[in-house]
Amino acid sequence: MIPVKLKLSNFTSYGENPSQLDFTKFKLAAISGLNGAGKSSLLDAITWCVWGTSRAGDSSDSLIHSGANDMQVEFSFELDNSLYTVKRKRSKKGGGSTALELWSDSNNLTEGTIKMTQEKIINLLHLTFETFTNSSYLRQGHADEFTTKGPTDRKRILADILGLDQYDKLEERSKEKIKEIQSKLQLLDYQLLEIEAELSQKQDREKQLTEQKHKVLQVEKTIKTLESEIKILESQKETLQILENQKKELEQIVIQGKLRAERIKNLTISIKGTAGLEEKIQGLKVLEKEMDDLRKRQHENLELQKQIADLKGELNLKIHQRQALESEVKEIKGEIKKLSVAGAKCPTCGQEIGKDQKHQVKNNLEKKLTDKQTSLSKISTLKEDELLNKLIKQLQTISVDEKKLSNLEQSLNQLDTLQRQKEEILQNKASLDSEKRVREELLTLYENKKSQIKKLEEDLEKLPEVTGDLEQKEKALEIKQAEEKEARSLLGQATELISRGKQMENLYKQKNEEKKNFENEKEIFEELSLAFGKKGIQAMIIEAAIPEIEDEANKLLDTLTEGRMKISLLTQRETKTKLEGGEKGIIETLDIIISDEMGERPYELYSGGETFRVNFALRLAISKLLTHRAGARLQFLVIDEGFGSQDAPGRARLVEAIDAIKNDFEKILIITHLEELKDEFPVRIEVIKGTEGSTFEVVGI
Repeated sequence: MIPVKLKLSNFTSYGENPSQLDFTKFKLAAISGLNGAGKSSLLDAITWCVWGTSRAGDSSDSLIHSGANDMQVEFSFELDNSLYTVKRKRSKKGGGSTALELWSDSNNLTEGTIKMTQEKIINLLHLTFETFTNSSYLRQGHADEFTTKGPTDRKRILADILGLDQYDKLEERSKEKIKEIQSKLQLLDYQLLEIEAELSQKQDREKQLTEQKHKVLQVEKTIKTLESEIKILESQKETLQILENQKKELEQIVIQGKLRAERIKNLTISIKGTAGLEEKIQGLKVLEKEMDDLRKRQHENLELQKQIADLKGELNLKIHQRQALESEVKEIKGEIKKLSVAGAKCPTCGQEIGKDQKHQVKNNLEKKLTDKQTSLSKISTLKEDELLNKLIKQLQTISVDEKKLSNLEQSLNQLDTLQRQKEEILQNKASLDSEKRVREELLTLYENKKSQIKKLEEDLEKLPEVTGDLEQKEKALEIKQAEEKEARSLLGQATELISRGKQMENLYKQKNEEKKNFENEKEIFEELSLAFGKKGIQAMIIEAAIPEIEDEANKLLDTLTEGRMKISLLTQRETKTKLEGGEKGIIETLDIIISDEMGERPYELYSGGETFRVNFALRLAISKLLTHRAGARLQFLVIDEGFGSQDAPGRARLVEAIDAIKNDFEKILIITHLEELKDEFPVRIEVIKGTEGSTFEVVGI
């Protein structure tokens, strides 16, 4: 992470619109100013923006500028040649709310929740706030934070710096795989127990199969015997039931005979009293011919009446037309006569006309008169008059006696009834003959059946006995068939169990093979879990990193103390108590051993200036390690105060040490309030606190 730009609003002592801090203008700079001016607040703004925490802890509201309700920090940094920007806002309004955004150039990488976005930032940097403050950020009053932590915490922080959390994840995945395999092994053990339980029943199942086969054979034999006996009894019963059926048939013959006799009686009665019916029908047919002739004359009469009426209509029309033309002719002649009188007037407009006009009007009227007279001559009624007289005479010759016609129609109404009666009599005669033949056949059949029944009546007494035996045998057969069904079902089950037993033997071998494979796989993941654990690869990596940290720290201490002080880091030590064999055990640790010209002494017995040099050397060594590792790619070093505990030569050596390692970092910030020290750095960020809040200015660029 290489800082690029910092922009803050209403953060701690800074007001709403302070200047932006552009990190691209310098590589090494000192942030100077009086105590309380707001020097460390610039670094607090970075940690709060990136991790959501600062020197004040996780409480954000306490960081809001006095009198304001919200604050905002925007921090841009470069990582792997890409520019990222984190924006964090906090408002006290409405119970308080926080917003967090992550951008890559113009691409919004913000997740759905603040927690998810925060995790994304940490994964991007491979760096937590704790790791940052224990390595590359020497906070004011916390320079000894790594040194004074317990061995376990030191080792954990070092593991974070070295990016060993990936091995923790691999160890966890190995353990999860072990649990998964263990679950499968437990399931396999349970399945093997079930299979063994089934296989233990093999002999019992084979015995059951033999028994069921024998039982099926016995039942089948009994069923065949019963079926044979039932067949004989059914034949006997059918023979005896013939007599029973013949008796029933005889009863039906008697019933049919009685019905036929009754029908013959009724048909005979219906035929009697029909004498003279044919003569009546023939007499009515003669009247029917006479009525047809009268109806024909009636039709001709009506047709003539219609023709006469139509002809009279035509004559009336012609007479009307002739009268109209005669009236028009008379009127035209009157008009012509008026023209010969002096002072004659035009018949059209009523005005007096001259001599020339009279002549023209007279010609027109004479022409019109000629046309009308021609039309009148064409209308003649002579032909129609002759035809009318002829039709009237013809009508007089075709007269109809309506009363006689009515009487004939009433008489002929009986004809249909008499003909239906005739048809019924003919049908009844045919039916009577048929019924007589059927009755004679029934009498013959009756005698034959009666003779057969008489011969079989002696055997009829055996029917109840045969029926009882048959029912008993059928019940016995049903029982045996049920036994056979059950026996075959059990035989099928036994056969299936024997077949299943063979499958279980194969499955048992298969499951044992699976168990061996899972046990081998489990051993592999157990070894991987140990390898990825704290005492495995991680311990080896830390072991390999310790000499690098020691060498770098001692190089810095050699410069800072003129070769007086030295440190060593121990990763293992003997336990205080002995093991069962009498030897002491070895435990994993991370102890810091400090020595000078007087030998080794506890950390607490060194002066403040000396402990700061030790802490400073260790922290710079860890920071350099952090920049060289592929995990947490941090190229940013911050030293907040700490120079006050040093005398003038000590401060000079610290500056010399910082100058020596400046090429290992892309950006280094030194925070100090000492006037005599700030001039040692070419670029300074001078912080001033005024009535409107803190401001800063970059000097020396």
